[in-house]
Amino acid sequence: MSAPVFSLIIPVCNKWELTKNCLNSIREHTAATAFEVIVVDNASTDATATELSPLGHALFPGRFTVIRNASNLNFGPASNLGAHSAQGELLFFLNNDTLVTPGWSQPLLAAFHERPDLGAAGPLLLYPDQRVQHLGVTFAPQGISHLYSLFPHDHPVVRRPRRLQAITAAALMMPAALFRHCGGFYEGYVNGYEDMELSLRIRQQGHILACISASTVYHLESQTPGRKDTERHNTQLLHKRCGEAFFVDLHHHALRDGFALRIDEEYGLRMVVAPQESAELLAQTAGKDEDALASALTAHPLWLEGHIALAKRLEARNSYAQACAVWLRAARILPSLATCQALAHAAHHAGEPETTRQAETVAATLRAQQENPQAALARLQTILRHAHKHNDQYLAGLYQPLLEEQQRRSEPA
Repeated sequence: MSAPVFSLIIPVCNKWELTKNCLNSIREHTAATAFEVIVVDNASTDATATELSPLGHALFPGRFTVIRNASNLNFGPASNLGAHSAQGELLFFLNNDTLVTPGWSQPLLAAFHERPDLGAAGPLLLYPDQRVQHLGVTFAPQGISHLYSLFPHDHPVVRRPRRLQAITAAALMMPAALFRHCGGFYEGYVNGYEDMELSLRIRQQGHILACISASTVYHLESQTPGRKDTERHNTQLLHKRCGEAFFVDLHHHALRDGFALRIDEEYGLRMVVAPQESAELLAQTAGKDEDALASALTAHPLWLEGHIALAKRLEARNSYAQACAVWLRAARILPSLATCQALAHAAHHAGEPETTRQAETVAATLRAQQENPQAALARLQTILRHAHKHNDQYLAGLYQPLLEEQQRRSEPA
């Protein structure tokens, strides 16, 4: 086989059915461009141990490699091993809990051909129900999240090109030479945030990151058992190694895409539908049935007032399970004591004790925040220090009045 244009690198640990389906989708939907497939097996004990090699060689004769590790090395080290063996000019890291779709590779390859400054790119990742799972990473005072998660795949904002600070390695393509120059994935992380640091290193080399929405891959997301158990370790390591190199950018996306901003009761920054648009939507749906309101919410996923209106209608006819789902979405848009209490009430009547417990826990945290002005003051000072460090006058303008108000509250009577 001639040198491959790109190398697919798939780290796996058990979950054979996922791996099998992923490989079959690659075989079915990848164009005839020369590519190779490298699967790095982290000591699987299920059918992967016996079924992977025969299937892989049958699907990709002459261009399939299995690397078997004696123990579970986790995502970063396994991916680095695969990259070390790869022959392609481009590397494409892919989780095994994914399914590629027809034509997925061409837009990614074209993007690197057209953009010499492109350091890494990923496809649009969707949940099986066609909603967005990943369109890039966004940063806010409350933490890191997937941009426009749960939006419909055909929403206008999904197709807009945008600059990003980080993208997920669940499906990530980049030049092999740049990957090696950046040192690959740092191996101190445990199945998380390796991609965050790599994204930073790519940008520090003067390259950009992109999500190519013309390329679509389905992602079942976080199928690795215990993946969330190491989140605190990974967060602390990222902060130690990268400091405050990442900056708050949620408001940049919101303002560019026509959304408004709200500050929640823990001083997090949230995107919502702008007040004028919300009023227009309420007028358009007034007197219409719940299906019309639900349809409007599908088209406008950040319409907080619409979620509240629908949840109250559902509760009025004792449809508490449906109301609970709507209150949950409202609480994700703008966490508040009111939305959490409403969610807990609906969940209790719907017979969902775990959701009730979680909503009550968040409500208790919000009450504690309101009763601890010094902690609130410290949080606001941290946000403003970060804004000033990155010369973000807009962010500072949002939070400075809140700091001054909190300072007045904290003064002795």
